[in-house]
Amino acid sequence: MALSQKNIEKLRMNGIYRCDPVLEWLPSYKRDNPYWCKNWTFRVRQSKSGKYFMYDTYWATGDEYPVELTDENFDKFEFLFDLDDIQYVSSYDSWLEYPEEDRWCVALDSGGIHYSKRVVRKGAKKVKERVVERIKRKIEYLKSELAYQEKTLQKIESGEITDYRWV
Repeated sequence: MALSQKNIEKLRMNGIYRCDPVLEWLPSYKRDNPYWCKNWTFRVRQSKSGKYFMYDTYWATGDEYPVELTDENFDKFEFLFDLDDIQYVSSYDSWLEYPEEDRWCVALDSGGIHYSKRVVRKGAKKVKERVVERIKRKIEYLKSELAYQEKTLQKIESGEITDYRWV
C-alpha cells in the first residue's frame, strides 16, 4: 500500500484537493456526521519517513486523522487548484461574474462549509454579460430607492408625515 513514483510526480504540494467523505477513514464515533470538524478538502504533506498524507483543511495545525496516500486511494482525491494560482474574492456578486471553470467556493479552514472561501484563478477575466447584468440590477434598485425617497420627501413637505423617527 505505497504510493508509486508515478503518482508522487502528479502531486501538487501547494495544491488543494477535494474528496467525497469516506467513512472508513473516520473513527466510528464520527461516522454519523462526517463533516464534523472535517471539510473534505485537503493539503498534501510529506512525513519525515517519506510517506505522503492528506490533511483536512479544517485544521490549521494538522488533522488528527490524516489520510495516507496510496495508489489505492490516490484517485479519490480531485485536484482543485494550487494556492499560488488563486486569489480571494470577498464579494459574492463579483465572484459569480467569473466563469465557472475559473472559480471555486471551498472550505479552507475551521469555518467549514458554512463559511467557505470564494477564490478565482489569478488572471481570470469576468464575463462581460454578467457584469452588465449586475450593473443593470443596481441601476434599477437605485431608481426604486430614489423614487421612494422622493415620495417620502413629498409626504413630509405636504404634512402627510409628521413623525420623523422612522424617516
